Amino acid sequence: MEIRLSPAQFELLLKLVYLGQWVVEGAREEEGNLEEYDALASHIYSFAPAFGAKKWVEFDEAEGEYFPSNELDEAMEEIVSRYEEATFWDQLVIRLAERDLLQEYGEETILKMDWKELDKKKSQIVQRYLREIEEHGLANLVIQRVS
Repeated sequence: MEIRLSPAQFELLLKLVYLGQWVVEGAREEEGNLEEYDALASHIYSFAPAFGAKKWVEFDEAEGEYFPSNELDEAMEEIVSRYEEATFWDQLVIRLAERDLLQEYGEETILKMDWKELDKKKSQIVQRYLREIEEHGLANLVIQRVS
């Protein structure tokens, strides 16, 4: 099989591979050995010089592998930062909503609940938190110590 890419498409592919590796890195501790992802990424990075994209990769002689250059790290920093920001708020409100549901209804009731009803209740709580965060950020978020 052969895939034909323009230099611009290959550059975009490099960036997608970078982002994919970045996500995999976040799971490395929990998932264990993810060398197959690293090997594929290195293989794709190895084509960068042929596509005129050498600035995006470096070759490690000792490891015999290609990896992202500092220039690619810097180029992707803004996308990664925006992703982290969005993911933080999404995960925060979802987890707070799940906690609130558990506190209000209990695990047994939630397990018996129709998924549409549960989803509706969860969505209402999520929307309430999103409005609060949009209006006030973290100003009203308080962590209480439980004795």
